Amino acid sequence: MFAHPTTLRRGIIIVCAAVGASACSDASTSGARRALTVSVTTQAQGAVADRVLADITIAAGTNSLVITKAQVVARRIELAPADAASCSGTAEAGDDDAEVNDGCAEVESGPTLLDLPLDASTKTNITASVPPGTYRGLELRIGPVSSGNRRSVEFLTTHPDFKNASVRVEGTYNGKAFVLMSPVDARIETLFSTPVTVDASSPNVTVAIDLTNWFSDGAGGTLDPSNSANASRISANIANSFRAFEDDDHDGHDDRHR
Repeated sequence: MFAHPTTLRRGIIIVCAAVGASACSDASTSGARRALTVSVTTQAQGAVADRVLADITIAAGTNSLVITKAQVVARRIELAPADAASCSGTAEAGDDDAEVNDGCAEVESGPTLLDLPLDASTKTNITASVPPGTYRGLELRIGPVSSGNRRSVEFLTTHPDFKNASVRVEGTYNGKAFVLMSPVDARIETLFSTPVTVDASSPNVTVAIDLTNWFSDGAGGTLDPSNSANASRISANIANSFRAFEDDDHDGHDDRHR
């Protein structure tokens, strides 16, 4: 297990605090709530051919890494209203008892264990009710769970292996089995290419995760997950591997880019 978590923030910051609570009122204070699903896929995006195997093999030079299982702990998932500048609330690392009152729509307060599909499928992990409205981005908080509130205690009772860890990967590196447990702590903020409207149509948002990049050394090589010297680079790769988009047909691709 990596001894020290790496805190990472990605890309564009979406924050209600910067513009005041009233900026989020359209989406977060509406009356009736509407259905929204959040799915996860690890299939290749763009022109790369989709995978059909249940495992992911990453071969570079003389090294070969095979991922047979991957899991991520989602501490919190929120949607940023179209007129909000950010979804960054007051809760930070170790915020099990904190409440986020930033006006953004809470999809899942967590903690939730996401089992990542490795066979190019799109798996629906979360079904939620959120205020109707138009949303410009999604924020996913990944981090280790500490015993704080009832949800955290229940999570650790059900998943004791994830105490002090937020990512678990099983596989082989050059034929030798490994289990990677990492305390990645990251707030991943991604903007939709086109705002997503939550209404009676019950839309779906898919989070695409590029697992093939988790163990990349950035120069065409593969990082050995059993070498603690690679912990920081692997943590950074994980935090930068997420992208969210509207995907109402659950095919793992952005509906707006066909």
